[in-house]
Parts: sequence; C-alpha cells; structure tokens
Amino acid sequence: MNPTTLLRTSAAVLLLTAPAAFAQVTPITDELLANPPAGEWINYGRNQENYRHSPLTQITADNVGQLQLVWARGMEAGAVQVTPMIHDGVMYLANPGDVIQALDAQTGDLIWEHRRQLPAVATLNAQGDRKRGVALYGTSLYFSSWDNHLIALDMETGQVVFDVERGSGEDGLTSNTTGPIVANGVIVAGSTCQYSPYGCFISGHDSATGEELWRNHFIPQPGEEGDETWGNDFEARWMTGVWGQITYDPVTNLVFYGSTGVGPASETQRGTPGGTLYGTNTRFAVRPDTGEIVWRHQTLPRDNWDQECTFEMMVANVDVQPSAEMEGLRAINPNAATGERRVLTGAPCKTGTMWSFDAASGEFLWARDTNYTNMIASIDETGLVTVNEDAVLKELDVEYDVCPTFLGGRDWSSAALNPDTGIYFLPLNNACYDIMAVDQEFSALDVYNTSATAKLAPGFENMGRIDAIDISTGRTLWSAERPAANYSPVLSTAGGVVFNGGTDRYFRALSQETGETLWQARLATVATGQAISYELDGVQYIAIGAGGLTYGTQLNAPLAEAIDSTSVGNAIYVFALPQ
Repeated sequence: MNPTTLLRTSAAVLLLTAPAAFAQVTPITDELLANPPAGEWINYGRNQENYRHSPLTQITADNVGQLQLVWARGMEAGAVQVTPMIHDGVMYLANPGDVIQALDAQTGDLIWEHRRQLPAVATLNAQGDRKRGVALYGTSLYFSSWDNHLIALDMETGQVVFDVERGSGEDGLTSNTTGPIVANGVIVAGSTCQYSPYGCFISGHDSATGEELWRNHFIPQPGEEGDETWGNDFEARWMTGVWGQITYDPVTNLVFYGSTGVGPASETQRGTPGGTLYGTNTRFAVRPDTGEIVWRHQTLPRDNWDQECTFEMMVANVDVQPSAEMEGLRAINPNAATGERRVLTGAPCKTGTMWSFDAASGEFLWARDTNYTNMIASIDETGLVTVNEDAVLKELDVEYDVCPTFLGGRDWSSAALNPDTGIYFLPLNNACYDIMAVDQEFSALDVYNTSATAKLAPGFENMGRIDAIDISTGRTLWSAERPAANYSPVLSTAGGVVFNGGTDRYFRALSQETGETLWQARLATVATGQAISYELDGVQYIAIGAGGLTYGTQLNAPLAEAIDSTSVGNAIYVFALPQ
C-alpha cells in the first residue's frame, strides 16, 4: 500500500502557541511504553498490559471527598467513549467524528486541532463515530478513522504524516471504534463489520510509513480450517471482527485480541444450526511483527446472542491459586500447575464469564461467571464451552428468556486491575431480556434481526454494579450495586480509590477495600468515557469524557423508578484536590 495523504484529509489547524513543555515532543520509545512515567497516560490502558491503573497517590480514600472541577471543555457531537492521552503536559483528545485535539492538560486551552473530511455519514458504519483511543509512538499520534484509514499525525503540529486506507468495503461499512495500539514498534488495529454482509480483520502496520505488514481474518473460507463448523455459504457469514481493546505483552512479545460474534442472532436464520462457528468469539495470541497465531481459545461457540468476546484481557504475574469456592465457578483445570506464572485474565465477553489462561501457551487455568447468565450449560476442565440448548434461538417468532443482553453483562466498558493487590474491578449490569428472532426478510443492516425487551436479572433490584475480584483465587471480594446501568469504564489508583461513571450522570469514587462510595459529582450528561489520572507540577488530576451515548440508558427501562439521564452536552471534565 502507498501511504498517500488523501485530498479529503484536511490539514490540522494550529490555533495557539505551544506551552514551553511542548516546544519539542519527547519521543515515545518502546521502553517508555513498557514503563510509562507515573504522571503520564501514554497507552490505551496506561500500561501495555491494559491495567487502567494509575500509580499516583496524592488522591486517597481519605481526601477524595475534596475533589473539585478544575476545567471542562465541550466536545464534538457523537458517542464519547474516549481515553485521553497525556504526554509532555499535553492532553491528546479524540472526539467523535474524527476530530483530534491537543490541549494544555492544566488549563484545557487548545493547542492544535485536526479535522478529517469524511464521506457522507450515511454511507458509513454508525459505530465508527466513537473514538475510544489513539496510539502514541515516536513523535506521532496514530488513529483509525471512521472510514477505516490508519492516520499518523505529528504530535507537535497535528499535521498529517501519512494516511493509509485499510479497506472500508465497497459499501463503506468497515470501520474502527477502539483504535490502534503499538506493539514492539508495530501499529496494530482491529476493525468492526457490524452492519456489514461480510467479516472483518486485524492488521499490523509499519510505524514509519503505515505499510501493512500482515492481516488476519476470522471467518474461514471454503476449504479452510473450521469451514465445516459453520455449515452455511461463505457469503452468508457476516460481521465477525475485532472492535474491542487489544493488549500487548512486552514480556512474551504477544498481542492479545478477541473476535466477535455473527449476525443475524438466530442460527436458524443464518443457516448454522449446531455450528460452533470457528473463528468467532475467540481469544488470539499473535506475534506483532508477523501476525503468526501462537495460540487461540474459543470462549463462546455457537453464539445466538451477539456476546462479542472482543473486550480487553490483562497480562500479569499471578500466584495462581484458584479457589473451588469462587462464586460462579465453571471449571478449574486440575492438570494446570499452581503458583507463580504469567497469566492472561479478564472477562472477554458480554456473558461476563471471567477466564484465566497461561499467557505464553494458552493453557486453560479456570473460568467463572460474574453476572447472571443462562447461555452457557457448562465449561469442562480444558475450557471447552457447551451452550444451553434452551437459550438457543432455534424457532422464529418465539420468545426466549436469555441472560444477559446484547449490552451485557459487561460491554466495551473497560475493567481495571490494581497490580499491587491483584484485585480486578469489573463494571457489570444485572440485565436479561425476553428476545425472539423475527420471521421477516432481513439484511446485514438489521444486525441481529430480533425483537427484545430488557429486564432485571433474577434476584436483583438494581441494574448497575462493580465487582472486585481476586485474580489469584477468583473470589469476589465485594460487589457494589447502584440503581442505574453502569456503562462506563473503571479507573484504579494507588491511592486506594476506584473511579467510575454512570448513566445517571454521576461520576463516582469508590473505596477499593469496600466498594463504598466516597465522593460523587453529577455531570451535565452521561458519564461514559474512560477516566484517567495524570500529574503536572505536583498536582494529580482525574479526567473523564462524557456524553452522546444512549445504549447504556436503555438498560434503565426496567427499573421501578426513572433515572434522570441525558446524552446531550458532550464535554471533557478534569478534577483535582484544592491547591
């Protein structure tokens, strides 16, 4: 591919003189990404292992109640799910609609802004307006555009370094939502084919030119391995991609990502009755320089519910001691050695099922449920999943009781891990639904082709939750509920505080020890962005983007009392202690 700058890419506009600390960008190296400065946020999950944990300690459980707003700035219209990046005193903020800004991280003043000229929105995948993250490497900022280009901007000026088309399909419906990461000098980016009558891919690119180095697809073509597990024509295999968070482990030099499910939801309508759908809902470990698949494990075969096992899993050194008394236990591998080992762990699917694998080999260690689910009948000692036949959408226009929903359980909202305590903080929803596959003509634009009504999971009165789970034993340490749906990522800090937003417009601080709410501030709109923490001139800041998202608010409908929520008024909010 030729890294050509397209005419429809507008030039960045330099609006203000850069602050002194920004006069020359400190190049971001592989070493810096592997060991990020305590006061910066230069990876999607802060560190490459995706912990979403800040080592800063100025804000503690004792003083977090004093937090106050320092500055706020309006953002572009669209779904705000962004992780702001912080480097050299500058906040790099990706807005919906492919607007990238560099802001003074102490004041919110605009330094430069890049606005990409896009094709008519009507021709684009509707998911592509959200920009969950960008990548920083050398002196460049990398982002995946709504129309699925990989673009590099100069971090100092915002000018385009290169613009490479990754392929958006003839219909323009291949896109990207989560953005790229850097893995040993290679830019790795997934894609989403929701609304598309075909499957998607993940690719690795040269960081200097954008040249594509490798590309992995997920859906097998006729005659390829796994083709027989589908049972339908290749042209009827839709939607599978990687739109969730990608993790790189510099210790094993492996990139970890997960694929999604398929459309439509019912295996009867897609012509795959009983098919396990090789390549879908699978965790992959690959070499970043070649894309070679080192190991893979399917975490949900035969998906009839769009459970999309594409969310982040984290890499950590863990004393593996799975407890036979862990809540929701599905399976423990009796042949897996316990003790210290490098582990890939987390809840990769909307089912909320938590998995633990050996990071280097993929050996299955254990699995357990977190939220209530009735989709899975069993998981055996090797990690093989058997689905619940009673939940499979075999008949059309027949209502099934299924837990969780298209929105989870958990959804894209990132979990957090405190590496000092080994505690994993997972945002969840107590959601089920009555769902039926609709007997009508449909296309890929119908996505699931279902009719569904959300309801609370059995035994619950509240929708939103955060669970704290020990990644060594798998035991739940506490569970904190709230009435409104929780559709916001979690931030962990070394000060003993967990931060999390909500569809009720509250941004909260919770105790890591108990889950007790220590502080909350009500924002103008839904608090759906990914909170981060950074430090400048001895001051620790907490930042969160908010607004524009209605998905999570749909889960509030079954509640006894209405939730006061709105998705208008997009903004980035920044808090600090009084100085």
